[in-house]
Amino acid sequence: MTPGPTRGQTLARAGLIVSAGFLVSRLLGWIRLVVIGYVFEPQELDTFFAAFRIPDLVFQLVAAGALGSALIPILAGLMETGRYDRAWQVASTVANTMLVALLTLAALLFVFAPVVVPAITPGFDAAQAAQTVELTRLMLLAPIFLALGAIATSVLNAAGRFAAAALAPAVYNIVIIASALLLAPSMGVDGLAAGVALGAVGLFLVQLPGLARLGARYAARIDRSDPEARTAFRLLAPRAIGLGASQITFIVVTSLASLLGAGAITAYNIAFTLLQVPMGLIGVPLGVVLFPSLSRDAAVGRDAEYVSLLTRALRLLLFVMIPAAALMAILREEIVGVLFPAFDPPLRELTANTLLFFLAGLPAHALIAVLARAFYARQDTRTPVMAAVLAVLLNTSTAALLVGPLGLAGIALAIAFAAWVEAIVLLVLKARSVPLALGAVARVGVTAALATAASVGVGLVVSAALAGVLGGSPRLVALAGEAIVVAVAFGATYLAASIALRIPELASIVAIMSDLVRRRAGSG
Repeated sequence: MTPGPTRGQTLARAGLIVSAGFLVSRLLGWIRLVVIGYVFEPQELDTFFAAFRIPDLVFQLVAAGALGSALIPILAGLMETGRYDRAWQVASTVANTMLVALLTLAALLFVFAPVVVPAITPGFDAAQAAQTVELTRLMLLAPIFLALGAIATSVLNAAGRFAAAALAPAVYNIVIIASALLLAPSMGVDGLAAGVALGAVGLFLVQLPGLARLGARYAARIDRSDPEARTAFRLLAPRAIGLGASQITFIVVTSLASLLGAGAITAYNIAFTLLQVPMGLIGVPLGVVLFPSLSRDAAVGRDAEYVSLLTRALRLLLFVMIPAAALMAILREEIVGVLFPAFDPPLRELTANTLLFFLAGLPAHALIAVLARAFYARQDTRTPVMAAVLAVLLNTSTAALLVGPLGLAGIALAIAFAAWVEAIVLLVLKARSVPLALGAVARVGVTAALATAASVGVGLVVSAALAGVLGGSPRLVALAGEAIVVAVAFGATYLAASIALRIPELASIVAIMSDLVRRRAGSG
């Protein structure tokens, strides 16, 4: 009899599914940014990104962005004990409550957009403010369907189904790309805003077949007495406060950037999006895949498995994210130049410099993605929220101080600093509640940093040599080739240094990939 897959193999395959879905989504996200960079002027993009803040605020204020943190532990626990009917009832009550709240907020903001928009964009003139109001109203449909999509994702992930949920963001990006290309000639930037709303609808609809195969059943009612639903809302309440507080960061940043001249909001948003690429490929997928398993371990009292899984995840993140941040820092100008060739040199330089300071916080952002879910898995949403509120206070106050001398770079540095404070606070608090091996995590971080330092030296030497050969303004293909050569040299050095320093995560990655290859060969 052929043995079944081990837990590690199951998680590894799930991780590959989620990572593949995120990879497709991120690739499409790059294409989306390149397309809109070609089609629209920086001033139009400034208004679009500013307008996007308000629908996103609606989404987060209702805690729709945190639905998974509250729903997945409850749904996973119900499904683990075979109570699927109860899971569908809970999901329906939460979905209907979210819809009522979102429709109410969207209607209010549609009416009061002419008052709200100027308050968050003090640097815009009357024409820019008017266009931002129009774009805001067009995008207010998006948070409603994004919330429905978040509920669908929570249900699927709680059941261990990751494929449809992982690919849903790709649909969102495809629709926005198509809208930018097809609607922009006749509608201008309004077509891009309409694409955001249509993309949100697609993100939800693409997950419906997966829900149907799972046997999910929707009930058009709100059961206020449902104990599990009440627990979900109790868990959501502090998370809603945390997300509302985190929106202060984006509002403050948008306001500060609107005062820095044309293109500043665009440069900030694109640099922040580029920061999310390694997060989307590694940090977020790892958190998504681990969350249901951590929730099940916590629900049935498997504390040793919970601690072991979390410790391995943190070590792996440091091993991967520290060099990823360094490599992107070396190649920041090439990345921006290749992805956004339509940008003029000042905007490219502004975006690349902003990205450099963002990258200082990349490992911390990745740690937060997993640590926060470790708290959520034990139905503790208060601790991550308190840490997030602290981070908001730090990054907004620090950004206000640094934006004068450093401009956008000061805002990015403030966010990176606050991310590290939040990550360290979460790590220390988690270690107080469970026997987390902080020493082992720290050792991997130190050795990964040493290996990265050696790799940075090699990468800079290779980059300088290629720059001398290619000249001051290389063509697009030459830029891409330079990035590939530097990345290969950097990666080879990091691999060799990891072997020399005996970083255990390298062996773990090789073992997981070998298991997957053997299993694929055995099933072929």
